[in-house]
Amino acid sequence: MKNKMYTYFKIYISFFVIGLFIQSNTLLFANYIATGSFGAATIDGKIYNQISFRPEITYNKLGLGLDVNIYIDANGEIYSKNWMFSNFDTSLETIMDKIYYLRWGNRNDNFYFRAGSLPSITLGYGALVDRYSNSLEYPQVKKIGLNLIAGNDKVKFEYIHSDFKSTPGLIALETQFNLSSRSNVFINIAHDINQLSRLDEIPSNRSESDWIDWCQELEQVLELSLECSSTYDLIENQSPYEGKDPVSGISIGADYVLSDKISIYSEWAQLIGKTDNDQNLGNGIIFPGLSYRFKNGKFKLEGRHILSNNFMFNYWDRSYDIQRTIDSSNDFNNDEFYTKESTLQEYKTMNGVYSYFSYDILRIMNFLVGYQYLIKDVNTYKSFSSSININPNLIPKVKKIEFFYQNNNVSNPFKLGSSSIHGYDIGVEASDRMTITYQSRTTYRLRENGEFEPIRIMQLDTQFDF
Repeated sequence: MKNKMYTYFKIYISFFVIGLFIQSNTLLFANYIATGSFGAATIDGKIYNQISFRPEITYNKLGLGLDVNIYIDANGEIYSKNWMFSNFDTSLETIMDKIYYLRWGNRNDNFYFRAGSLPSITLGYGALVDRYSNSLEYPQVKKIGLNLIAGNDKVKFEYIHSDFKSTPGLIALETQFNLSSRSNVFINIAHDINQLSRLDEIPSNRSESDWIDWCQELEQVLELSLECSSTYDLIENQSPYEGKDPVSGISIGADYVLSDKISIYSEWAQLIGKTDNDQNLGNGIIFPGLSYRFKNGKFKLEGRHILSNNFMFNYWDRSYDIQRTIDSSNDFNNDEFYTKESTLQEYKTMNGVYSYFSYDILRIMNFLVGYQYLIKDVNTYKSFSSSININPNLIPKVKKIEFFYQNNNVSNPFKLGSSSIHGYDIGVEASDRMTITYQSRTTYRLRENGEFEPIRIMQLDTQFDF
């Protein structure tokens, strides 16, 4: 009872502090939007009712988004592991867990940063890092990343750290030199400290309460003390891998502005690491590249050339965090997995083109489409990515409509496989200040029988505005 009351007290104090912060910003003429939601979530194999409070506050160049969650089980007990203040480390982790993002300025400023959720980042022209995001599994997996830009008219630095809570899938640095008013050169370095750490992020299907019940029954049979709770935590914290498997990349590029609408560019990239058969990773180049900006959109056309085996373009893409290591375990083997790096041995020297088109149609909808076609002899590698955002004002009672699809470096980009990811976000108005949102993300993993199994992440929320 004492622990339960203490949990209530911690939650009350947290909301009180948030309320004071919002009120103080209101007096300073800050803008804020406060929304909330309730739904269901599964933690440690147990279903909880979820209540969320999501205020967003902006003041001048400062922006702050919070995501405060309360989980209540069928017995009315509050899940307390995300409200731990027993020491400095747990207190800091609890506070960081409540931050969705903290932002200063915008990407075109000489100083900009965004901490927390990183929705889409491209370095250079995307030969290495292209539309990378650390929030694809949000809110099931919350990551605290950092995107920092600092510089002046002559030189600019951009730094990316994908997650401070666990081993990051991407640490990257771009250095850009402005040679003149029309030309720039840049150098990018990207690194994944340990691709295998992805396995620690995959949620366990083991139910904590069921496992402890079974353990306690076993204690009675064996007449031994098995310390069930601590043993469960030990099992959950064990990693299904040993050692490290890093991968890195470096790219060098340049661009030249022909007019306020047209620019040409090139970018060479080298991946650094080893395939499973101990071969060095390869390199490739974008040459030539043409970018054309117009009133409501953008068009890009690139020549792409894989100069040596074991290389792919856009290695750190939108889905990298969930595809850096694929869990292919089955009923007979619980420790099967492979890395994205290990699949590079399938890629050979090739040449081809890449095109990209984005457009906003009269504020009715905006979409983007990217397509890559590489060929050598009879072998082809293709990529296709697209996203569509439809203006919800066109459809009564609809508040949000977003679709996306990505399938990179495959022979048929419209055939679902391990490189595929697709999903959608749909929000429907239930009442004046209440919206029901449905979010879906689907990836695929290869099973022993040679078929691809869909891995779905779905969430249903009821959101309300204050």
